[in-house]
Amino acid sequence: MSTTDMTRADVAAFIEREFSRPQSNKVLHTHPSPMYWRANDGKTRERWEKRAHLAKQRRFKDNLYLGIPFCIPTDPAHCGFCLFPTQDYRGKSQISDYLDYLEREADLYGDMLSGDTLASLYVGGGTPNLLRDGEYARLMTIVRKLYGDVAPGIEKTLEGIPQLFTRDKVDAIRSAGFTRVSMGVQQLSDRLIRYSGRKQTRQQVMDALAYFNEAQLACNVDLIYGWPEQTVDDMLFDLDELARSGVRHITHYQLNIAGRSDFSKTQRAQLPSLEETIEMYRESVRFLSARGFRQATVYDWERIAPDGDGRFEFAGAERYEYETHLRRLLSMDGSDLVTQHMIGIGYAAISMPPSSWSPDDGLNWLQMNHRSLEAYHAAIDAGQFPVDRQFVQALPDMKLAWLFQEMQTMNIDLGAYEMAFGCDAIGEFEPIWEELGARGWIEIENDTIRFVDIGAFHIPMLQALMSQTRLRQLRDGVDLGGGTRRVVPIHAEI
Repeated sequence: MSTTDMTRADVAAFIEREFSRPQSNKVLHTHPSPMYWRANDGKTRERWEKRAHLAKQRRFKDNLYLGIPFCIPTDPAHCGFCLFPTQDYRGKSQISDYLDYLEREADLYGDMLSGDTLASLYVGGGTPNLLRDGEYARLMTIVRKLYGDVAPGIEKTLEGIPQLFTRDKVDAIRSAGFTRVSMGVQQLSDRLIRYSGRKQTRQQVMDALAYFNEAQLACNVDLIYGWPEQTVDDMLFDLDELARSGVRHITHYQLNIAGRSDFSKTQRAQLPSLEETIEMYRESVRFLSARGFRQATVYDWERIAPDGDGRFEFAGAERYEYETHLRRLLSMDGSDLVTQHMIGIGYAAISMPPSSWSPDDGLNWLQMNHRSLEAYHAAIDAGQFPVDRQFVQALPDMKLAWLFQEMQTMNIDLGAYEMAFGCDAIGEFEPIWEELGARGWIEIENDTIRFVDIGAFHIPMLQALMSQTRLRQLRDGVDLGGGTRRVVPIHAEI
């Protein structure tokens, strides 16, 4: 039975209507958008206690996110494009006080995670490399509060911006136990980066890469295409310079034009056209493939051929485990079912603990911490989990959450879907697959749906297409086994 009420004609009409509109990607979260989540219902502790009991019988692997919310103020705000909730950085004491609260939130979980295994660590934000050198070790102390001794082979990642990396800071990050840096560059061009209001230069990027190499820290670099005034030649020049630097992983994604960002409100006239942006995507695929990179997701590129001079060839340089684990939420290890969870600690942190993959026990839920720093502090001062809102998934939501993550890889494993849910993904979304196949956007072969050419480029739009029926049900209050009540979407910058 199909889980969508759309006909193939409806699918075609949706694509024609949405094709030229800017699409907000789903990199930031899973289905449904936090716009549809509900205010905290007071059952957070009860859910975690039930999950802790279940963990004694299951193998839960946790991918821990620690949120550092502070960013250097820019003009325009939020670097012009960022949709993550953040706080303006006001000084060192602000961070020190925040770390006290982060540690106290970890204490609230107590034995809740004692039966879990840490699979990866990601410290994001915000701008985590605003911390002082000694505070990186303190982050690891917080991790040990939750999981005890951390195995040395676990990937531990810290985000940062180029201009704040010094040789001493990189050494402190490495000494604390971090193994990877995720550096938000966005543009190498000094001419183009000015749109973000960042005080950042191309030379600072290259200097930071040299520091990472000296310290044997793996690194991935984030770049954005579809940027104001950017041309295909601008984009290829940046990609070429990064490829020559020896970087093993490039995250190359389309500019998000959504929400209340400055780029969305005031810079649209400076943006490349849709046709130019599609050309950028196609040219980047050709260029990076020719330079020895493999496309792991719509936006992730991994070097598969050594560059010949040994740069960035040390152990772990090719790993990208935190992100990879969250795209493989469910797997089999022999006869054991293994689930990957995202556990979020800190301001605005999101947790995705799909504990049972059963819609009947209420243990498949999503939660988000407060996006007001004052509310976050107040909840912890009161001895409460600082959860602002949550969403309990019914079976259709679990399916869509799983599919959204798979689609990021440009492949859907039909056998894994049947293993997880006991049904056929082809039959459930048949009108969609028929129309996409006719357009040449997907290929179905060997129990896999593969998104090709601009079918991959348009995955954010296709995720919106697949979830359209369910989102309408959420707005209308249709109960599908998850205790669904009428939901009025909340406009939120996430």
